[in-house]
Amino acid sequence: MTRISVKDQYYTLVNIFETSPEHQHRLIEIWQSLGAADERTGLVSVNAHLSYDGNSVISYIQWRDKAAWEGILSDPSRQERFKEVMTFATFDSIHCEVVYTQRNPKLGDPTIEITEQQDVFTVIEVARTRSTAQQDALLAVVAEPNAVLDTTPGYVSHSVHRDFEGEAVVSYSQWQSEEAYQAFRADRDASGGRPAALDGVDIREYALRIAYITEATKS
Repeated sequence: MTRISVKDQYYTLVNIFETSPEHQHRLIEIWQSLGAADERTGLVSVNAHLSYDGNSVISYIQWRDKAAWEGILSDPSRQERFKEVMTFATFDSIHCEVVYTQRNPKLGDPTIEITEQQDVFTVIEVARTRSTAQQDALLAVVAEPNAVLDTTPGYVSHSVHRDFEGEAVVSYSQWQSEEAYQAFRADRDASGGRPAALDGVDIREYALRIAYITEATKS
């Protein structure tokens, strides 16, 4: 089980691979071949998601800190595997931290979890900001308690992430079903619920399911 929490202060990577349906599972196989996360390297967890449209794979990776991530960049086996991936996918990496979390209070424990046993519809939204000031303006709106979500049918949780370079805000949300999410989005759009801070911001939305999780092992 992976936990998403502000207080953990993990160095988080949201890696976006654009590929094709026939190569989605090859990406998962490559991750699995690298072995389990290991606390000795500072790798806390890897959560790989497949998009329902078949065109994307997104990994949500937690590191103990930036130094731990930098320490593994020279690993020859990982370098070779990455070269292989680049033969059938394009790659973008967002380096960020969790700045806000919220979970439906009706579900009890406020902790956000990612597990392979969860039957949830996952949505990752990437808002590309052009400056730290624009990022701050967006965070002032979306990284605040949202009482409407607490009463929205099918809402499970969401977390907000700040890119360290001021170039993105990432939302990771969980829903009980695709129907629940689509109903929420339709209501939001109909009521003009889009924040003004999003004006001029490019947003990409990914609808996903969990495919693979590895968490740190203890020595």
